[in-house]
This record gives sequence, C-alpha cells and structure tokens, in this order.
Amino acid sequence: MRIKTKVSSKLIAITASLKRAFSLGPRAWKGAAYLLLLTSVIVWFGSLFSASPSSLQRWLETLCLAVLLYAASLLLGQLIVFLLGQFEKIPRFSRWVLVGTVFLLFMVLRSSVLLFVNVFGLLVLIIGASSLTGAGIGALTEKGLEPVKRRVAVGMLLFGGLILTVMAFWFAWTGPRYQPAEFGGEPADSALSRLDNPAERGSYPVLTLTYGSGADKRPEYGKDVNLSTPTVDLTPLVRIKSGITSRLRKLFWGFDLTEAPLNARVWYPEGEGPFPLVLVVHGNHAMDDFSDPGYAYLGELLASRGWIVASVDQNFLNGGGLAEFILGGLAEENDARGYLLLEHLALWRRWNSTQGHLFENKVDMNKLALIGHSRGGEAAAIAAAFNHLPVYPDNAALRFDFGFDLRAVIAIAPSDGQYKPRRAFTPLENINYLVLHGAADADVYSFAGANQYDRVAFTNGEDYFKAAVYIDGANHGQFNTTWGRVDVPGAKWFLNRGEIMPAEEQEMLAKVLIAGFLDASVNGRKEYEQLFRNPLSGGEWLPTGIYLSQYVSSGIRQIANFEEDLNLKTATLPGTRLEGVNLVTWREEPPTMASKRLRDSMGVRLEWDHEQSGPASYSLQLPAGFTLDAAGSAGLTFAAANVSKEQEPLDFTIMLTDRAGERAELPLSSIMPLPPPLTHRRFKPPLKVSSETEPVYTTYTIHLTAFLAENEAIDPDRLAQISFVFNRSPKGTIFLDDLGFH
Repeated sequence: MRIKTKVSSKLIAITASLKRAFSLGPRAWKGAAYLLLLTSVIVWFGSLFSASPSSLQRWLETLCLAVLLYAASLLLGQLIVFLLGQFEKIPRFSRWVLVGTVFLLFMVLRSSVLLFVNVFGLLVLIIGASSLTGAGIGALTEKGLEPVKRRVAVGMLLFGGLILTVMAFWFAWTGPRYQPAEFGGEPADSALSRLDNPAERGSYPVLTLTYGSGADKRPEYGKDVNLSTPTVDLTPLVRIKSGITSRLRKLFWGFDLTEAPLNARVWYPEGEGPFPLVLVVHGNHAMDDFSDPGYAYLGELLASRGWIVASVDQNFLNGGGLAEFILGGLAEENDARGYLLLEHLALWRRWNSTQGHLFENKVDMNKLALIGHSRGGEAAAIAAAFNHLPVYPDNAALRFDFGFDLRAVIAIAPSDGQYKPRRAFTPLENINYLVLHGAADADVYSFAGANQYDRVAFTNGEDYFKAAVYIDGANHGQFNTTWGRVDVPGAKWFLNRGEIMPAEEQEMLAKVLIAGFLDASVNGRKEYEQLFRNPLSGGEWLPTGIYLSQYVSSGIRQIANFEEDLNLKTATLPGTRLEGVNLVTWREEPPTMASKRLRDSMGVRLEWDHEQSGPASYSLQLPAGFTLDAAGSAGLTFAAANVSKEQEPLDFTIMLTDRAGERAELPLSSIMPLPPPLTHRRFKPPLKVSSETEPVYTTYTIHLTAFLAENEAIDPDRLAQISFVFNRSPKGTIFLDDLGFH
C-alpha cells in the first residue's frame, strides 16, 4: 500500500513539473496563433496562385474571392468559439445529456437512411421540444418561482408539449393514403380473356413436406424433417468480417458455413408427374424472423397448377441485427446464395433418378425455373450465370458440375451488383427473364432489376423473351407475407407507408404475373406473353393500377437499340439513317435512375417544345430493299419512357411511310398515352427525398393491320420510314429504345 502511494505521488509530481515546464504564458499562445495565421495565409494564397492567372481580370477575381473566403473562414471560427463559450454556461449534467443524446439520435436517424437535412431538422425538433418541455416542468417544481418566470415556464411547457404531441401523431401517421391510379388506354386485344386466370387455383390436390439436414434447431428442418439432406461448405464464397459474430451465429444456428444445410419447404401436386420444378428464394431480412414461409401463397397456387415448388431456406445467410451492424457480419455472400440454389437443383436431380425415392421420375428436369426476391432475385440470376460454368469465376479451385436446363428466372425487387464476377455485373444469356418492381419500394428504392434485364442477351436463335414490370403502389416487403409493409424496419416511423397498396392486391398481382410468366416461358403457353407486351390485356385479372412493362423477345427484328456507335444518325440495322427535326434535345445516353446509377443500356433522349422550335419529329429512314416477312401479322414495337418535368401524360403520332410515299399514322393514345413518371415519396412529408421518380420504359406494340385500317394503300412489306411526330403534346421529354418489328 505504501509503495502504491509513493508511485502515485511520484506520478503527480512529474505531471505537475511537466505542466509548469510547458505553461509558457499568454505570449507563447499569441506567438503560436500569429505564426499559424501566417502559415495558413501562405498555404491558402500559395495554392490558389500556384498556377498564375493568365489575365489581370482573372487575377483580380481570384484575389478578391480568396480574401473573402479567408475572412469568412476566420469569422466562422469566431462563431464556433462563441457558441462553445455559451455552451460552457450550461450546467455540467445538462451538457453531458445534450452531447450524448445528439450522438445517439444522430446514429438512429442516419441509420434510417434519412438525408442529412432531415436528420438535422429532426434533431433540432426532438432536442428542442424535449428540452423546452422538460425545462418548463423542472421550473414549475421550483418553490417560490416569480410570477413572470412561472408564466415563461408554463409557455415553455405548453409550446414544447405541443411540438412533442404533433411529432407523436406524425410518427404514428403512415402517410398519405394509397389511391390506386387508373390510366387511359384499352386492351390491345381480348385474347387473354379467353384464357384461364393464372392466379386461379388449379385442379391438383397439394401436398407439403420439408427437407433439411435433420440437425437444425428449427424443428421443420431438424427433428420433424421429412427428407434428410447433406450439407454444403460455403466458406469459399463468403467473407465473415468478425470472429465474434461468427461465433454468435454458430451459437444461434448450431452450425457454421462449413456445413450449411440444404433446407426447403415443398408444395407439390398429387399425381404421377413428371412436373416442372421451381425454386423460390428469399433475400436479406432479420435472420431470426424466418423468411422461407413467406411464399406459401405462391407455393399453394403453383403446386395446384402442376408445379413442384421448393421455398429455399437461406436465413443463415441473412443479417444478425445490431451486433453485426456494429461488429460486422457476413459480407459478399450473394454468390453463395446463387451457388446454394444450384446445389438444391443437384439434390432434386439425384432424387429424380434414385430408384424408390419419393420423387423418383416426378421432376421434369427439362422444365426448371428460379424465383428470387430482393437479394434472392440477384442470387437467381447468379445461379443462372454459374449454371453452365466449369469453375467458380472468382477462384477456379472451386469446380462446378451443374448444367441444368434452366428455362426461366423471375426476380422480385432484386438487388443488382452486390456480387460482381470479374468485378463486372452479372451477364445472362439465352434464358427467359422477368423482373417485378414496385414504385413504392423503400428498400431497393431504385429499379435495380432493370439493369439485369438490360444484360439478358439472346444469342442462339431459340425462342426467348424478357420483361420488366414496374408497379404503382407495390412495396418491397409485401411480396413475402413475413416481411410486410415496413421495408426498412429501423425507419418505420419515417417511411411513407400510406401510399402502399393492400397486401392482398400485391399478392394477387404477383400470382398473375409469376404464374402467367411460367406458363408462357416454361410450359409453352405463348399466348400468355401478351400479358407482358401489354399488361392492360390482363385488366380482368390484375388489381386496378398502373403497370409499366418493358418487353423484348428473341424474335424481334431490331432496327435501333442505340448501342452501336457514337454517330447519332446511324442505327442498329445497317443502312438505317436517323433524322430529327426541330428537337430541343436529341442525344443518346443511358437513363439516370433514382439511385443515380446509369442504366446498363443506351436510349435516345428526345425533347420538343412548340414554343421554342415548332412541331418536331424523329424519323428512321429504312435501308433500300427493307422487307418484312408476314407483314400482315407483324407489329411495330418500341419502348418509351416519359421523363418530362410537367408530370403529365404525353401523346404523339407514329407514322409509317412506304416507298411509294403512302402514309398511315396513329396516335400513341390509340393504345395508351405515355404515362407520366410514377411518383412515390420514400419518406413521409415534410421529409425531403433524394428522388420521387425515375425513368421507366413501357413497351408499345402496334400491329401493322392497325396502320392498314388507316390507309389501305400503304404497303407494309415495302416500308421506307418510321416517324415519331410530336404534334399532340406541346412539349415533352422522352426516352426511346428497342425499336423494331416482331
């Protein structure tokens, strides 16, 4: 004890000695300040004039601005010093609470993906109103408070309490109510009305089971599992940021990623088969709020219509809450999600060929499809890209042996680019592809799946199609019944949830579009493709609303997709010439999405304004000798996106001219006016949002018979020119893409 006291005294003495040695007095502080001032002047002005201005005017401009900015910097320093001085007058306990709560609230608000201006405003309101109310209450408990001060305290209490009350109601408010939008236009034909609704239950009785490791802590994949499965080592494909969270994960799940299970819940039709197989996989969500049961509505429907459906469990690849937010968890795991889907397909292939197995010869291995939601949507595309590769793109030590006959990929509100093979975005070839995305998605708030749509190429001459459907009022979570209306759980109080459509409507549209796509792409029922060329055709099946659908098939004869070169006057089809008249803007560029990312395909941006330049047009002069096969059944097709600031629908004229000079023209509104950009505020008003709209294409197909009805003399087989004449809306800005004939 005496030794400790001596050591302590020695340290105190040394500290005091050092303090005296370095306390050089006010002149030392003043000298340091003057020299720092001089150094900053040299650095500031030296850097600005290191490259001497080339004219006297520029020299004077630079000098004046440099002096003003330097003075402003010193004044800002004085303001900060003054505020810190005032801060010192606040009692110590209050200072401590104020600083601590500012830090805590800032972390909460920023993690809710709010813009800084929103964070600052909410901080001021919360801290200010709480402080006023608390100060009023505290002052009123003071004995002998003067009447004037009492009135001030009551005023503070009432004013602060009013702000807190209003904020409480605002936090509880879900936002403006959803009003399903209806938009003009009539179905292109009634062919779909003669077909059965793909969302209606089929004739097969549905059976269910689960398969899994048998050692899982979840009983359906553990002690109650119906079919036992092997495990897979995922560590070559996943990076774990923290050893602590890795151990916490193993404690929760009972296994680590060296022995990841092949778990799934299955809905299958009662019958001989063979039946097509579709795997459904969820995306990222709280790992202990299990996501795989959330697609039962799809499993029940598709199984009744003759599909085997497996909802794959990948919850062990999901986030682990606050501990992983702070310490770090799994990273770069999306390729593992895709790889795991292929391992599930390999499992089904073995079962299908195993004598005596429950699923022996029950699976049609020539009719396979993948459905993924959120990160699962990207994982489905990754699986399709990996499917025909011999090795893992990031490390050839991991060999692949899959080669399945995958016919279709469906991505629901997918992420894109979280995995990049060779540091590039995932390409897809020769597969049918559908992406669904909601305009009210607050998680993947930009139409990321449109980029994967752009990267789907048809190269082998076989019959494929792809579609991208953008849905007004649909959010991210309601495609999974477990996830629900809150897309970002930490931001629940701030999200604009009132503009989201009812869950049953979102499930219904998912059933229609997914089952219809599977019938068209896998089961050969090509008549359902019309649903994706023009969703208005499915108006009897789909909930009321706006559906923007971009569509391309391998059978389309491309005239212009704007990918070929820098010349604005050339097109994809050799010999075609592009011409513009009276256009305010004419350039080729990728549209900018809400995330500020550029889309992965070029389009042509056209702007017109009758007040500036008069009626405008954009024309494609077809090469000499251009002909169409089966012209009477062919159709002109193009994708258009309205990016006008006016937020109004647009109309213009499409005109065909043949080599004899005969013309036929139709207004775009004969099918449907070009809808304005669909708007959605991610956060409730009055919070600011980075973007309320983004460019989204919708595809128009106009049968050549419609032009013949306008002018019987025109020869569709000898066309010379296609023109877009902007004579119906006085001003507007659009993108065009994928012009061709099918």
